[in-house]
Amino acid sequence: MRSGSGQTRVTQLDGLRGIAALVVVACHVLSTLPGIGSVFSDRSVGLSAAATWAIFSPLHVLWNGTPAVHLFFVLSGFVLVLPFSRPGVTRSWASYYVKRLLRLYLPAWASLLVAVALIGIIPRSASPLQSAWADIYVIDPSVGQVFKDALLLLNASTINTPLWSLKWEVMFSLLLPAYVFFALRGRRFWQAKICAAFLLIVVGAVCNLEALSFLPIFAIGAVLGVERERIRELTRSWPRVAWVLVAVAGLLLANAEWLSREQPVDSVEAFVTVGATLIVVLFVCCGSAKRFGDSAVVQWLGRVSFSLYLVHLPILLAGITLLRSVSLPMALAVSVAASLGIAELFFRYVEQPAHRLSIAAGRAVERRIRPDVPVENPPVRSMVSAASGGRKDIW
Repeated sequence: MRSGSGQTRVTQLDGLRGIAALVVVACHVLSTLPGIGSVFSDRSVGLSAAATWAIFSPLHVLWNGTPAVHLFFVLSGFVLVLPFSRPGVTRSWASYYVKRLLRLYLPAWASLLVAVALIGIIPRSASPLQSAWADIYVIDPSVGQVFKDALLLLNASTINTPLWSLKWEVMFSLLLPAYVFFALRGRRFWQAKICAAFLLIVVGAVCNLEALSFLPIFAIGAVLGVERERIRELTRSWPRVAWVLVAVAGLLLANAEWLSREQPVDSVEAFVTVGATLIVVLFVCCGSAKRFGDSAVVQWLGRVSFSLYLVHLPILLAGITLLRSVSLPMALAVSVAASLGIAELFFRYVEQPAHRLSIAAGRAVERRIRPDVPVENPPVRSMVSAASGGRKDIW
């Protein structure tokens, strides 16, 4: 798809991120159910036939939060490296850091305040009407915990647990020059670079090293982003059946952790990342997936995906606490509807202004550093701008 300026924008990846955010919401919704939620601590627990199918079958991919987060990381790597890969264009790293960190921190801090406010209004409490998983999130937040979570560089508490993934987004963002170097050097060895990243993920999983488990996922996305035209050319003549196989393989591998009751092997994270990578390639290269990603509802989900990811869990837990004694299914339905509505409001009044502020701050830094160089004045439109200089980046 082309923008008015003639620059390529991979808008279908907006939609893919929206789908992934909705999967995370579904994961947290189903995890609050007493039967399903107990499986996360004990895979041998007795389950109904329906719950068994929902958990230990390919159906789990519809609400499996782990591959959704891996998708977020691949997409971030894909998009953030692109403005620095355009030939003949010089970018200011100082301007980038100002824009990127404001873009991440301001909405995250606002979501943390929302979570604290909801806990103050509707204190979380354990209950036999909800799962043991939901009980984990019972917390009376201290000032120290709030400030610790606000750093985004330490493990998040249960105030607003989805902030845990922003730790790796921030670290990747700080290390972006290294990722750009990795993606742009030795481009003819791009397949080997992706394989090396997968190998590092295996090592990280086996050795229980979180940095090695997560940071190479961004490198895979960075290489895919730089080599996207090469990959499109290689797959241009693939028949529809080939893309069906890619989709099936991607979904099965993304769900590898939950295909049986057996405890998965330590290296399962690498299989999940392979699945997430195949899904990204599918949406970049397959016409049917592109059209689905560009559909109106999916694009709306993509537009509010960051906001939805940030606010949904505090809203969900507040709704359950308030309404579980009446009906847990009703509490979940009301909470999901509220999450979607509040995500739209959060996008309009928090995320979008934060993004505008980050652009203005980046321009100010750019003018101070290079006063003689014209500064781009891009419109705020797509979350995924492939070659547009990062107009609106992935989270």
